[in-house]
Amino acid sequence: MTFSFNLFTLGGDPLLRACAEKHPAAARGLIDFAARYNLRGDIFKAYIAYLLICEENPYALQCERGQAPRKSLADVALADAGELFKIFNNSSVASLLPALACWRGEAATDKYFKEAGEVIDSFVKSLSKAKDAVTFLRACKLHYTLRGAGSCALNHAFRLEENSDKTEPIILGEMKKMSDLIGLDMQKQALLNNTRSFVEGRGGVNVLLYGDGGTGKTTSVKALLYEFADKRLKIIEIYKHQFKYLNGLISRIKHRGYKYILFLDDLSFEEGEVEYKYLKTIIEGGLEPRPDNVLIYATSNRRHLIQESWRDRQDDDLHAGDTVEEKLSLVKRFGLTLYYPSPDQKEYLNIVRNLAQRANIPVTPQLEQRALIWQRREGGLSGRTAEQFLISEKDK
Repeated sequence: MTFSFNLFTLGGDPLLRACAEKHPAAARGLIDFAARYNLRGDIFKAYIAYLLICEENPYALQCERGQAPRKSLADVALADAGELFKIFNNSSVASLLPALACWRGEAATDKYFKEAGEVIDSFVKSLSKAKDAVTFLRACKLHYTLRGAGSCALNHAFRLEENSDKTEPIILGEMKKMSDLIGLDMQKQALLNNTRSFVEGRGGVNVLLYGDGGTGKTTSVKALLYEFADKRLKIIEIYKHQFKYLNGLISRIKHRGYKYILFLDDLSFEEGEVEYKYLKTIIEGGLEPRPDNVLIYATSNRRHLIQESWRDRQDDDLHAGDTVEEKLSLVKRFGLTLYYPSPDQKEYLNIVRNLAQRANIPVTPQLEQRALIWQRREGGLSGRTAEQFLISEKDK
C-alpha cells in the first residue's frame, strides 16, 4: 500500500502504516479498535472509514457547512480518492494480517460506544458500494454533508483539554431524556423551545438555570442531546478555571457546521474571583459578536452567581451602587433564566412513585414512609435524593 495524499491525512496514521508494513502489532491494534466500537465484519475497512470520518481537511469542512466544494478543491480531493479507493479495497489485507481471519465480532453490548460504532458501520457500507474513485468520493461527501467531520461526527459531548482550547470527547453511554425528569414542565418546555429555535437556525438566547441542588438543572441540559442530537447539537462542558480559553475555543468552532452549547455547570463566583469578567465579554460578544452557532447554558445554586457582601452596600462607598451593579450585571446578560425549586413533600413522593415504577419496585405506603425517612437523613426533598433512595432500595 502507498500513501500519497494532498488533503487527507490517513498516511500519517501509525496503525495504518503498521498494516502496510505487516507489523505484528497491526492486528492487535485493529482488534482493539473493533472491540472498542463493537464492530463486526472487515475491520480493516472499518478502520479506514473511521480515519475518513475523523478528517477535518478543507474538503470535509466545506461539505460539513453545506457548501459545494469548488472545482479546484474537488479535483484535489478526487485525486486522493483514487488512492483511498485502492487502499480501502486492498484484497491482500487478510493475507498481510492472518490474525484477522478469525475475527467475527459480536452483537453490540457496550452502550458507551454503540452509536459511534453504528456510524462507522453505516459509512463502511456506503464506501463498499463505491465502484470507482468518483463514487467513493461521493460517499465521503454525503457523509460529511449529513454528519459532519472529525470527532463531532462520532460524539455529542465534549470537555476542554487541560490548559488548552482544544476539546476531547465525553463518552456518554445511554443519554438522558427530558421525560426522565419528573415535573418542572414549564422549565423543561421553555428550555426545549429555546434550544429548538437555536438548532433550527431561528436564533436562541443564553440560559441560566438556577435553584437548589438536585432539582434537575444539569439533567435538563444533558437531556437536550437526546432531544436534538439529530439536529447536530453538541455540548462542550467548561469549568470556571478554563474561561480564559473561551475566545480561542469559539474561534475554532464558529465556522463549523454544528450548533454548540457551552455548558457551565454549577457556576458561581466567590468574592475576589474575577473570572466572571471573561464570561461577561463572551456573552455580550465584545467587538466580535458571538457566533450564531454558539450559546451559553449555565446552572447555579445562586440566582445572582457572584457572591455579594454587606461591604458592597456600605454608605461610605461613594459608588456602592456601581459595585453592586457590577456584580449583578452578569446574570442580566442571560436572555432566559429558569428557576428550579425544591419539591414539596407531595411532589417528592410523586417522584419516588414514578421512579419506583420505572425500576419495577412495588409502590407501597411502607416504601413512601422509608423515602421520607431517607430524605430527612440524607439531603432533603429533591429529585436527586429520590433517585438515591431508589438505588438503595434496589440494592437490598
